[in-house]
Amino acid sequence: MRPRRRFRLGVMRVCSGPGCLRAVKDGVRFCDDCKPTTSPVESDGIRDHGRYDAELHAVASSPRWQRVRLQVIKRDPICKRCDLRISTIGDHIVPAEIAVAQVRATGRFPDRYAGYFLMSNLQGLCRPCHGLKTLEDKTHIGPWRDVLAHDATIPKRVYSF
Repeated sequence: MRPRRRFRLGVMRVCSGPGCLRAVKDGVRFCDDCKPTTSPVESDGIRDHGRYDAELHAVASSPRWQRVRLQVIKRDPICKRCDLRISTIGDHIVPAEIAVAQVRATGRFPDRYAGYFLMSNLQGLCRPCHGLKTLEDKTHIGPWRDVLAHDATIPKRVYSF
C-alpha cells in the first residue's frame, strides 16, 4: 500500500488581530493592518534586574566573587531577612548594576567593578528571601541609596599595637 501524501498548497488561516477575520498565509500570525508596532521602551535600569549582562556574568562567575560570597555567608550565617534559615546566597542590597554604576561615577576606585564587591552592600540571604527581595528590586520606585555614602558611615577597624 502506498503512503498518503498531503500537499499544503495555499493553506490559509484567520488573522490573530482582535476582531479581524482577514485570511493570512499559514505561518503568519497577523495581517498587515493588525501587525503590532514595536516601539523602543526606555529602560530606567531598575526593572531590567535579572536580564543577562555578559560583563556582570563574567564578574559573578569569577574566583574573586566566589571568595567574597563565602565571606558574606560566613559573616551572615543566618538569613538577614527572616532570621530563621541558613543563608546560602550573597545578595546585593542595592542591585549590582546600580552599585557598579554609582562607584564608577565617583572615579575613586581603579577597578571598574569595585561596586560589585563592596561588603557594606552585601548580605547573606536564604533562597526564599532572595526570591522575594529580587521581586521587590524589580518593582522599586525612586532613587537607590548611595552605596559609598552608606559605606562611609560604617565604622572601620582600628588596629592598635
